[in-house]
Amino acid sequence: MAERITETLVKNLTRPATGNKIVYDTDLRGFGVRATAAGAKAFVVNYRSGGRERRITIGGYPEWSAAAARKRAEELKRQIDLGQDPLERRKEERAALTVEELCALYIERHLPKKREKSQREDQSIIRTIILPTLGTKKAGAITYSDIEDIHRQVSARAPYRANRAVALLSKMFSLAIKWGVVTVNPAKGIDRNPEQPRARYLEPDLKF
Repeated sequence: MAERITETLVKNLTRPATGNKIVYDTDLRGFGVRATAAGAKAFVVNYRSGGRERRITIGGYPEWSAAAARKRAEELKRQIDLGQDPLERRKEERAALTVEELCALYIERHLPKKREKSQREDQSIIRTIILPTLGTKKAGAITYSDIEDIHRQVSARAPYRANRAVALLSKMFSLAIKWGVVTVNPAKGIDRNPEQPRARYLEPDLKF
């Protein structure tokens, strides 16, 4: 299945009933957009290296636009034509990326999308909880137990803040999967501390 990949095509691309499907571009060989049964969409490039069929994910939609993904696909194709293997290079970069560098990526790419108050809270958690405990470790080496330990330690003094830290780590690693930095989210499935819902009171509608 091949069509020219445009923003409109990607936006209207329907999910398959099961598994995933890929629509390849008619102009740029190997460039495609993948849709899964869960509704996720991502841009990919298929190529051959050392006699093997390879596929590298550029990034998810809508974080990546069709135009930006096409430009990146062209860059990857130039590397491939020079005999390089982008997937192997990505694996090497992934192995070298620290949690501190992942936090920097999060601050650069995602934090500006949030409200100012949420930005301040995220930066505070990164500075006081995440960096002191995980900052120097490789992002790809972080485990469920690492996150669980942080949650338990912070819960002893600030149970709600411990929940916020786990939620932030989960979001960070979820984005890191889309960015091709890691392959799993070690914060997924951590049990949170129970929280009391905040009571809200409405002012009476006074008429004068």
